[in-house]
Amino acid sequence: MKKLTKLVIWGLVTESVFAVNGVPVCLAAETTIQQENSAEQKEMKAAAAKEKTLETSEAVSQYDLGEVAVKGKRDQYAGGFLNTTGNIGFLGEKDLMNVPFTVSFLTEKTIETFGNPTQPLDSVLATTPSIRQSGSVLHNDFTFRGFRANGTSCYVNGVPGIWTQFNAPTYVVEKVEVISGPNSGISGTGTQYESDTAGGLVDFVTKKAGEEPLNRYTQTFSGKGLWGEYFDVGKRFGEKKEWGIRINAENLNGQTAIEGERIKAQSIYLDLDHRDEKSTTNLFMGYRDVEVLNGQRWFQLGSNVTKIPAVPDASKNYSFAGMDKEAYGWVMTLNHEQILNDHWKAFFNAGLMNNTLNKNIMYQNSAITLLNDSGDFSINTQSTTTPQKTYYLQTGVTGNFKTGSLDNTLTVATDQAWRSRDAAKNVRTYTIGNGNIYTGLNQLQEVNGDYDSALSNKTRIQGWSVVDSINYKKMNVLVGVHKHNAVVDAYNTSTGKLSSSAESDAVCPTYAVSYRPIKNISFYASHSENFDAGTVVGSTYKNAGEILPPAKTKQNEIGVKYSNKSFLTTLSVFDITQANNIDMTGNGATYYKQDGKLHHKGIELTVSDNINSKWSLLGGLSYLDARYAETAKGKYDGIQESGRARWSAVGVLKYAASENFDVVGRALYSGRSPVLYERLWAPAYTTFDFGFDYKTKVMGRPAKISLMCYNLFNKEYWMIARGDNLYLSTPRTVALSISIDF
Repeated sequence: MKKLTKLVIWGLVTESVFAVNGVPVCLAAETTIQQENSAEQKEMKAAAAKEKTLETSEAVSQYDLGEVAVKGKRDQYAGGFLNTTGNIGFLGEKDLMNVPFTVSFLTEKTIETFGNPTQPLDSVLATTPSIRQSGSVLHNDFTFRGFRANGTSCYVNGVPGIWTQFNAPTYVVEKVEVISGPNSGISGTGTQYESDTAGGLVDFVTKKAGEEPLNRYTQTFSGKGLWGEYFDVGKRFGEKKEWGIRINAENLNGQTAIEGERIKAQSIYLDLDHRDEKSTTNLFMGYRDVEVLNGQRWFQLGSNVTKIPAVPDASKNYSFAGMDKEAYGWVMTLNHEQILNDHWKAFFNAGLMNNTLNKNIMYQNSAITLLNDSGDFSINTQSTTTPQKTYYLQTGVTGNFKTGSLDNTLTVATDQAWRSRDAAKNVRTYTIGNGNIYTGLNQLQEVNGDYDSALSNKTRIQGWSVVDSINYKKMNVLVGVHKHNAVVDAYNTSTGKLSSSAESDAVCPTYAVSYRPIKNISFYASHSENFDAGTVVGSTYKNAGEILPPAKTKQNEIGVKYSNKSFLTTLSVFDITQANNIDMTGNGATYYKQDGKLHHKGIELTVSDNINSKWSLLGGLSYLDARYAETAKGKYDGIQESGRARWSAVGVLKYAASENFDVVGRALYSGRSPVLYERLWAPAYTTFDFGFDYKTKVMGRPAKISLMCYNLFNKEYWMIARGDNLYLSTPRTVALSISIDF
């Protein structure tokens, strides 16, 4: 491209500076002052100067600057709760208007506002309408476009298999990238436990050192006595600040808003990064020990229950004395990108998780089984454990090149994932009393927490991916394919011998097209497929150790996005089919079986805007028609899937009273949900959260005080999750935090 070095404009007396491809360009004024001896000479000189100015101005207006790249971070919108850009797997960082899928890039403010340790992980994720709540502080469960997901199906820094199904440490996360639809086709695949990525991808991006040093201490208080201390220290160093280090530490102990429920957690995490002209590297690693005592919120309906029971007091505890769940372990992710030349770069991603769930003293099958409409139950307990290890490796190259008038971005990658999981030997059930959800428990003896563990199953997946993103004028076409092979082995925990094995493979295509006729509008359509390795049935089922066939998911989506300054809206329509794994009862026992298909159709609408300097909003509406199809002998064909409400909505409103004071409110709505194949229905519910942030100074140091009240009006309700199971709501919880930078 031509280099514009200096433009001399006669008759101007000021200077202007702008940048072309990062190079300063000066528009300099030059004047020549000469003594004129006659009026005629002055007039001739003035005319010549005027003509020269017009010629130069015309030249400037017609000068071809080529493509001017202005680098910089766009402002966050929707009051700081969403980002405009994020990583889309192999496609790298993208503006959401250029992504042919429904996406939400949740910011650190969203995590801090809705991610208190007394709240389930889904409290943060439910800000996007694709995700609905179905968990507790004990379990990371949520649904993604109606498909069950949890921590094991999430990614951390683009690496799968790092979080567990148990409580997740969101305090180390600076943003969450939620991509509805595509999964293995643009990211590779990992091993999941009791969940899959059928609905889409959730990637947690950890905190990294910023350009300015950070030394922050945060003290929190929530519930009835849950105290937390957090340290956040970050700094860049080196001649060009090429190295960065960020350390986060946690000490959490106390009682939540639920009577008798306690959380204990100690953890420390390190993020180390390096950057130079040719490469970027990021290492994240840490250790956490977390324990939840008396965290029972999960109920099942026995065969004699004929109606949805009235919701009991949500602030009460329904755990037996001695109920305890504790896990500890290490995690690590490593990301490296190396520029090979002007057109190609190589990348490497790796991760591991070594987690020991050393205490899992619980009700039988983790749930209280209600025996009748009066709410009676037996205290049937069991003790088990699920230590597990996961490993992941991925490597590939990405290149930019032209084929005629087409601009191609091609990625070729290969990946492998491993997981091994232990389970308790000969899980035994003990009846130690009885109870009623309205009157309390009658525990007659102490719980027996003894167990011995052994290898239960191993899963290995290896595959390769090819993805090409093709730009032509105002159109983009994405074409990709992911091929992988999975081997699942199940072991007899008593003998240690291999009891069954299943091998499967699949080809999963991903393709999409988007068209932007003008800058503010984008139309798109996409197709993606997801492959789930064969599922080993867990020890809580009668058919424990059986391997179910892989469940392949096919998803189609069309949509439109519109943006104008800070206003953004996305309207999408999707259609998804998947083989159905479901709880089934027979002979007084619960089995996990594959039967027929699930068919999910839906519409999602999101709207966000910084209305003015004071007000901003974020909202979403979701309609989901989830039904069973092709079931055995058509028994359940056309029946609405249990726990999948037709309608849900979210709304966030923020008022910035000043630069230092923000007020925020959130409403979450879920429509009524079917239970037991539409035999029963759980009522709809709406909850409200409300709070504020206040920036001030303490001893001359920057500080922030945050107060948040979750479930403001103390709404008590049932959530339907894990098939036909009921989860009791979390009661009103007040959370206070004070952060000081020192």
